[in-house]
Amino acid sequence: MRYLTCNTDSAIATCKPNKSPTKKAHHRVRHFAYSDILAATNHFSAENFLGKGSHGSVYKAALDAGTLIAAVKVTKPSNEIQILSQLKTRRLVNLIGFCNDQTKKVIVVEYMPNGSLHDLLHSSKAVQPPSWTARARFALQIAKAVRALHSSEPPVIHRDIKSSNVLIDKNWNARLADFGLALRGHVADFQFFPVPPAGTLGYLDPCYLAPADLTFKSDVFSFGVLLFEIATGRHAIDVTHSPPSLLDWALPLLRQGQYHNICDPRIGPPPDMAAFRKMVTLAASCVRSTAERRPEMAEVVECLTAVRKCFRTPVIWKRFKRRVVARGELNIEWDRSEEEVVTVSSRNCRRNGKVSSVSGVECEGGPANPAVRSRSDGSGFFGDVKINNSGLAGFRV
Repeated sequence: MRYLTCNTDSAIATCKPNKSPTKKAHHRVRHFAYSDILAATNHFSAENFLGKGSHGSVYKAALDAGTLIAAVKVTKPSNEIQILSQLKTRRLVNLIGFCNDQTKKVIVVEYMPNGSLHDLLHSSKAVQPPSWTARARFALQIAKAVRALHSSEPPVIHRDIKSSNVLIDKNWNARLADFGLALRGHVADFQFFPVPPAGTLGYLDPCYLAPADLTFKSDVFSFGVLLFEIATGRHAIDVTHSPPSLLDWALPLLRQGQYHNICDPRIGPPPDMAAFRKMVTLAASCVRSTAERRPEMAEVVECLTAVRKCFRTPVIWKRFKRRVVARGELNIEWDRSEEEVVTVSSRNCRRNGKVSSVSGVECEGGPANPAVRSRSDGSGFFGDVKINNSGLAGFRV
């Protein structure tokens, strides 16, 4: 059974009409009076302004006599309320309620007190940038959020994954936000939705040129750019650098094996350079010029889980592992549960007996195709990518 997204509470079956669609349970969504929204935001005052999203401005609100601190977004008509009402996970900024005023549409979502990932990575304030352990955790949490969207029924394509749409909650966990551009439905059904391509320059998939080109791999491309941003600390597009595109700068260095020149210099070298190589190699595989050759988000989650564990391994265990391996006495793999500290084999990353299919890449590309929309996609430097199981990235033209 497949369904098309629509603006009502119903769903339209596109196959197997003899079976009625399964009714999904929605979490409770409140309806707020517009007068309450005005009072909670002090009439959308500048003091309560938090930022701008893809479809409107966001304000901090104190609802229910100050007992509920939330973020309200004055938005344009979109599928955002419908999509968020059917999704609730700790990986997303979840919907609390909405207001359908005659003149304005307002949605109320969870308040994230620690700003955005963009602010943490690029803030000009005298604050310490996130550590490598925190960056690996953020990357894994974002990947799990995108995987949750792609595996929902019907699935959701976000279309605007970027660091400013990743918010940090009170426990310093990353949450994916802003579903103003998101589309819900199966890829085969998007032919019924003549929605033009949308996204943010620098993160936008160069293969996404027409409505029919949209696939889950467009989100994978955007996530790959974001992963490079996390690893390097550079903006996706920064006109103060040459080249201004993050991909045009990072991919040639990656192809040459200059990993130390890619990592964010503000926080020093990663605790495990082999794990960092896997991290940026994964990012490169996500931004392949051919959408079909990009990994699924489930594979991305698997690889980042291994990377995070490598970053969290205590130095004493790493030294012990190197000493044992050098003497050829033991080939050990530690407990690989998500919350435990582990040591991973130097040759590959295994999880539940399987070798990650995104543990290494190999470049076989040539010069950029002039027909590609923008040189910022980096495909001219990286071309197609070939997966190998060596755990290291070897590139050749």
